Amino acid sequence: MHPEDGRLLIDKEGWIAKFVPKVDQICYSGSRAQMQGQLITYVTERCVMPLLPVGPTFADVAPGVDLQRDLQEQATTPLHVAGVRRVMDVALFRDAPVGLAL
Repeated sequence: MHPEDGRLLIDKEGWIAKFVPKVDQICYSGSRAQMQGQLITYVTERCVMPLLPVGPTFADVAPGVDLQRDLQEQATTPLHVAGVRRVMDVALFRDAPVGLAL
């Protein structure tokens, strides 16, 4: 994949699924973190997903990424969709400084 003109273009899908129902080892437990009162947000180049009581939930999607084709169909476990979704800032997908200021 690569950014182009303010969009994320996916040239070819990878062969390893990122969201799976079962793993061999656990290095971080989102459900345990939730029980401890922590807010969990998964950030990828394609989307931003807070971990809500129903599970990981698509909230922000990169411009150029199709929610169904590029996200839901690539996961091997059900992922939820937020009632209100936003498109990530196109500045993140341009070959130029983002312009963040402290």
